[in-house]
Order: sequence, then structure tokens, then C-alpha cells
Amino acid sequence: MADLSAAEPAKTTTDAYKREGQIFPKLTPEQIALAEPFGTREKLAKGSIVFSRGERNVDCFIILEGSIEIVDPSHGEEQVITVHGARNFTGELDLFNGRKILVGGRMGEDGEVLRLTRAQLKRLLTAEPEIGEIVTRALILRRMGLIQETQGGAALVGPRRGRDTLRIERFLRRNGYPLRVLDPESDPAATAFLQERDWAQTRLPAVFGVMSEGLENPSNLELSKHLGLFEEPDGSEPCDVVVVGAGPSGLAAAVYAASEGLSTLVLESQAPGGQAGTSSKIENYLGFPTGISGQALAARAQVQAQKFGAVISVPRRAGSLDCSSYPYVVATEDGGRFQARSVVIASGATYRTLGLDNVSDYEGFGIHYAATAIEADLCGGEEIVVVGGGNSAGQAAVFLSRHAAHVHMLIRGADLAASMSDYLVGRIDSSSRITLHRHTEITRLEGSRYLERVTWRNKQSGEEQAHAISNLFLMIGAVPNTAWLGDCVQLDGKGFVCTGPAVSEAWPLARRPELLETSQPGVFAVGDVRSDSVKRVASGVGEGSIAVQFLHRVLAEMSVPAASS
Repeated sequence: MADLSAAEPAKTTTDAYKREGQIFPKLTPEQIALAEPFGTREKLAKGSIVFSRGERNVDCFIILEGSIEIVDPSHGEEQVITVHGARNFTGELDLFNGRKILVGGRMGEDGEVLRLTRAQLKRLLTAEPEIGEIVTRALILRRMGLIQETQGGAALVGPRRGRDTLRIERFLRRNGYPLRVLDPESDPAATAFLQERDWAQTRLPAVFGVMSEGLENPSNLELSKHLGLFEEPDGSEPCDVVVVGAGPSGLAAAVYAASEGLSTLVLESQAPGGQAGTSSKIENYLGFPTGISGQALAARAQVQAQKFGAVISVPRRAGSLDCSSYPYVVATEDGGRFQARSVVIASGATYRTLGLDNVSDYEGFGIHYAATAIEADLCGGEEIVVVGGGNSAGQAAVFLSRHAAHVHMLIRGADLAASMSDYLVGRIDSSSRITLHRHTEITRLEGSRYLERVTWRNKQSGEEQAHAISNLFLMIGAVPNTAWLGDCVQLDGKGFVCTGPAVSEAWPLARRPELLETSQPGVFAVGDVRSDSVKRVASGVGEGSIAVQFLHRVLAEMSVPAASS
């Protein structure tokens, strides 16, 4: 799940646990009476294990008498995190998905509980919205507490600036997994940690704490399976809808589809949020006058989708779409095959890179395509470069200027007004910590292992400047993620997906394509991947939402023929 550490404001690392009334609420006798018909009463003796770390699909327990101790066995000796007493309930966000739970639970004393299976809990939260609000808020805040206190999670040991250390940290933090990071190059505790486990530094980065032994430089997929983040439907029946991509548009489609009773699978290659998930603060999104980070927005949307029953499978990169028969089949690069009565293409776009031969040498070693707290930690007291003139680049420059000694912002054009929101332009112009370099492009990257030096040139004057730069942020242009579609749907000249009136290829049905429908009936495209879409978060959310209305119409046709039939 996306990083929930930013889902609510937190002043200190322990602030989440200070909100006792919301994190560990006590249900009223009236609320327990409302819940009782949905569950089963059970008497349990002291010491009874009610659930164990690593289990999937555990039940929720409302304590009627006695207590349940919540324990964290992840780092050495078992630690009691908290104790739920009478009228408290157990669980955190993993009650809404099929992932492995992070903690264990046992009876602290003899007592009686009301046990609710996940299906029963879902029915209760739907039937009793007041209880649903209390429970959902508590589950979110409990996960925040685990993240902030690094309880129930894993330890990552590796060089802080290392490519794979950063990859693993980004993957786990953006998926909301509690994590502590130890750098053997600067932290004596990391060296002691490795010596205790007889683990050589040549085998770094490594992940510990969940497996009996460390895992050496795992891929994201391997890590997801070991940690229990990996989940997928049983595949016995076709999904009503498979959403490819969990950016704002894909998450919106998942929320609306699942809330309307459609079986919904979301395939995401990295973490929920897409490009928006890498934005430090979005201030022009409706309803958030003080702004919200992309990760926090994605985290809230993910909780909504999972609460309604959507399955979000991470990391699953789509490899192909087979439209030759119905139901359609979406195949993933790791070998998964999922039948779909309808498909929502929300695979988005990625930033372009520089046209220099050695760019790949520094990707992950100083070149970044996101500006979150992880990257900000690397920039303290240094000069950095941000390349790009869109809102993402502007948000990155403003955010990073609070951490870096100075931000050099490079754009190819004459000004920012044509491509950036006015509020960001104003902040950049008024900041003494940001210098805007117009008509400028990077000409050289240098460094032995990590990026160390960047040279850029003004295209009008021909003047070159070279600076000691070890962190370069690229946010230029957009390349659509459509290679996996093959020839299944019509693309425009730039590779974006054509929809609705833009569909010009042979159309097999008497009706015209719906507004967001592609040249393949029952296959829709939303967000940045769609031709001529507005590249804004609000637009993507709107498209994902209304796509479900069109999708219902298609499913109501009972059978959607393939375009080749």
C-alpha cells in the first residue's frame, strides 16, 4: 500500500500514538449491540493465540471481556505493542486486503470476544456507517503508528546512496510497509547489526526481520512475496474489470467499480500513486486548501478501494493484452494471466530522460525521477538540479529548496507560465533558494561511482557552467506506457491511446464508442495514457470515475465481441 506516514499530519514520530481516542476507540454498548448479529461470540482462555504474524485473512475481534495483547516479534524478542481491553477491537489496514499481517495477538487474560470474519466485518461497516467511520480511521492511524515506530516491519541494510538500497526503500515506503534503514557507511549500529548476523557487507543491500534469514538484494517482486505484500484473486472466475495502473485515474476507477459491486483487480508495477505519488505537495486539488502529498492522496484512495473489495496486486507489470477472444486476458511480465470482462487502461506515462550516452550509469546513483522525503534526505546542504517546466518539476523545486543548499531549475523555454500553475511560478520567482535557468540544457554528467558533476549550457548565449552536483531530478515530458498493448487498441502518432470520437479504425458494433472507450469494445483508457487528456490529477480522477459508468453499459450488453470477430 502507498506510504501512509503522510496520510495525516504528524508532528513527531510518536504523534500517531498520542491520538488514543481515535487509534484505540471503545465502542459504545449500543454499537456493540449493532455489531453482534454480524459476528460470533467466543470465550477464550488467557494465552490463547487469536492470530499470528504472517497469517493472511485474519478475523477482527471485538473484546467483550478480558484483553488481547498485540505483539511484535519482528526484531528479536517479542514486544507487546499495546493491549486491547473491553470494547476495543483488533486489526489494522491489513483487514482490508489479503496481505500477511504484521503483528500477532493473544489473550492477555480470560475473556469473551465477538469474532467477525472479513466478510462479516465488511457487511457491518456497510450497514453501520458510524461504526465504519470509527473502524476505518483507527485502522489507518494504527498503520501510521507502525510505520512511524518501525514496528512489525523489516530492516534494510545498505549504502544510503546505493541504487538498490534506494529502490528497495522506495518500494517499501510507498507501499506503506514499516521499515528502518541502516547505512553501514555512516551508522555504527549497522555494522553491529551485520556482525550479529554474520552477514558480509559485500552482500548488501539486504532485508532482515521478516524472514528467518536475510534476503540479499531482492527484486521488488521477490521482496513482495517474502513480506506478504503480494496478492491476487483466485482466478476461478473472470474479473468484471481489470485496471492496469494505480495512479489517480486507476485508483478512482477501482474505488467506483468496487463500490458498485464489480469484482475489481488492479495491477500496479511499483506502488499506488503513479507520477502523482512522487509529488511532495499538490495544492490545487479540490478539497485540500493546504495541499496534500501525492503519496497521502494515493494512500487514502487505496484504502477506499480495498475497503470496497478491490484487490491491488503489487508489483505486477502488464506484459500484454489479448483481445482475440472474450473474456479478454491481461498477462503480466511475471507470468500471471487474468481474465477480464472489461479493462481500464490507466498505465500512465513516464518522464523522458536526457539524450546523453551515460545517463543510465547514474540512474539510482544521483539521477532521480521523484522528489519525496526519501530523496530530500539525500540533498541536505547540497546544490541540486531540477530539469523540467511542468507542475511536477515546480513542486519538486519548491519542496527540495527547503532541504538543499540551493536549487538550480533548468528549462528549455523562455518562461514557466505556459506549462506551470501560477501559484508555483510565483513561489519559484520569489525564492532566493531557487535559480531559474532559461533556454538551458544539460550537456555533460560526470562521476566515478555516483554522480558528482553536472555541466549545462545556455542555448542562446552558448555559455557553459559546471557545478558539483550529486542529485539531479529529471521531470521532462511524458512517454506513454503503451508498449504492452501491442496492436489491440488504436494509438495516436505519439503512442497515446485513442478513445471515443478519436477512434478512427474499424469499429465492430452498431453503437459508437463510449467517451473513454478505445477501438476495442469494453476496453477503456483514462488519465495520462489517453490521447489528448489533461495532465492533471483532478482530470485523471474524474476520468477514472466516469469510466465506470460507461463500463456498466458495456457489461450490460452481456457479451462484448472482440474487434476481430
